[in-house]
Amino acid sequence: MRENYILPVVGQIYKNQNGREYCCLSNASYPNEEAAQRAVELGEHQANMVRIGDGWSFTAHGLHQYEDGTVEWNYSTGGAFRKDDLDKCQKMLRRKDPILKKYFDYLDFLRMMGTTNMFGAVPYLQQAFPELGSDAVKAHEVLTAWMDSYSAR
Repeated sequence: MRENYILPVVGQIYKNQNGREYCCLSNASYPNEEAAQRAVELGEHQANMVRIGDGWSFTAHGLHQYEDGTVEWNYSTGGAFRKDDLDKCQKMLRRKDPILKKYFDYLDFLRMMGTTNMFGAVPYLQQAFPELGSDAVKAHEVLTAWMDSYSAR
């Protein structure tokens, strides 16, 4: 099966040949786009990854993708179980969730307008979104997810 070295997308989930899923947390920094592209082409690129199932975090060297979409890497370094990395990945995924995005966009607007202290935003969410109108618990969960992801955005 043919493979190509890739620059993984931060916040994207990739399935390994072993069937396990990994989230890209970050890519190595390069002085410019040309240097980054060259590192990828040579299989020298590094990406910080975390395994979704258990929080095993590591630096993948030479990440490559097969025609079927699965990925592997030449080798890895710095492996350890890091719950904070798994939490970071989950926050990134929530931020990309199309259902949460509409709520997050509204909360961003509400904050920008200065209408309320954001700790008091639950009633505003309930008023703006009928599906949250009778579910204060769900509205609070949305607000908490927005607050958790705010610094990353």
